Amino acid sequence: MLKVSTFNIQNDYGKDLTKNKQIIDYIISNKIDIIGIQELFKQTAKDLENKLKKENYHITGFYRYKLPFLKKYNEKNAIITNKDIIDTKTYYLPFIPSFTKRVLTKTIIKYNEKLVSIYNTHLECKILSVKQKQLNKIISIIGKDPNNIILLGDFNLKTNKDMFNKFTDDLEKLGIYRVPINDKTLKTSKYHRAIDHIFLSSNFKVIKKEIVTKVKTSDHYPVLLSLIDEK
Repeated sequence: MLKVSTFNIQNDYGKDLTKNKQIIDYIISNKIDIIGIQELFKQTAKDLENKLKKENYHITGFYRYKLPFLKKYNEKNAIITNKDIIDTKTYYLPFIPSFTKRVLTKTIIKYNEKLVSIYNTHLECKILSVKQKQLNKIISIIGKDPNNIILLGDFNLKTNKDMFNKFTDDLEKLGIYRVPINDKTLKTSKYHRAIDHIFLSSNFKVIKKEIVTKVKTSDHYPVLLSLIDEK
């Protein structure tokens, strides 16, 4: 069985290291095998890496920018896993005319003698035309991937949006389905709809799913799954 999670941890520029401990406790206490982290910035990433490596976790992914003066915006969409890593790559998604670059992290592991490509992203939050280009790019990348797929992320899209439903339909044509998380994952939202989502190849069966409301470190709730590979 695999324990899989997605979690936007909310950027605080690494000022609150007690928050990092709570993130680490969430990962270790739930025995999570794979987690996609959004809004991971350098100070927090360094702290998590130092502590989680003692538990045999690896952190993959590259930052949006190479320039140090942009550190306020320099997010890494990290994939943290305790599985052996075959390969990892970061794709840069379309972002103009938005100021903020967006990335898609890919990490390949082996599970049940099969290759699994794990993807993690955090999409544009304001400009719909940019968001659509990013969704199209993700479909293009995943559509060429022969491996089993786990797609994680903060998509900044609710399930009632036509753009999101078209994206879901396109993934279903590739044999990838959205795990039905049907309550809010952004704490401040007045609507009971998720914006943090997990998509899985059809051979994965979800045994348990939950929005973990007891985690208080962020403006998002993490989503946590237990799943098995049926094929």
